[in-house]
Amino acid sequence: MGQSNGTSTQNDTPAAGAAEKAGRDDLDLTALRQTPGFMIRILQLQIFEDFFAFFAPLGLSPAEQSILMVVQDNPSVTQTEVAGALKIQLPNLVKILAKLEAAGLLKRKRSLRDKRAVELSLTPAGHTTAENAAKQGLAFNAQVLSALTPREQDQFLAMLTRLVATRATIQDRKPD
Repeated sequence: MGQSNGTSTQNDTPAAGAAEKAGRDDLDLTALRQTPGFMIRILQLQIFEDFFAFFAPLGLSPAEQSILMVVQDNPSVTQTEVAGALKIQLPNLVKILAKLEAAGLLKRKRSLRDKRAVELSLTPAGHTTAENAAKQGLAFNAQVLSALTPREQDQFLAMLTRLVATRATIQDRKPD
């Protein structure tokens, strides 16, 4: 273990760094590095770790920042629509919304279109925070993608978008 095709896997992958922290630097991750799910998950963990440090001045989690962006860009969006778009279970979303509402960033009200639905809107402080988060987000995204050329960044995001859309289409076709 620790060797594949005559080359060491020590320190040559994101997962290798995590393995070292756990006390194991001899794990062979060659097969897993060929697995999109594994590599995307490792990248997600790295990005989230960096996100918390980068967004510390705003005190936002990735979910909170995403919610603010969706509400800012979609006036009168319902909490059910946000939950669906961000793939957050509704009970978990409601807890996050309560926190954002308590912080004075968000308001919830019954929809005039559908009395069963709850619409979300940003307060003036929420708009300011969302604008600041958007600016921070641009800088953060530039940092995350800095290993790629501008053309590669565009291609990478386009490929991710295509994969997400394809997976969503496949999920929609599955019988209940």
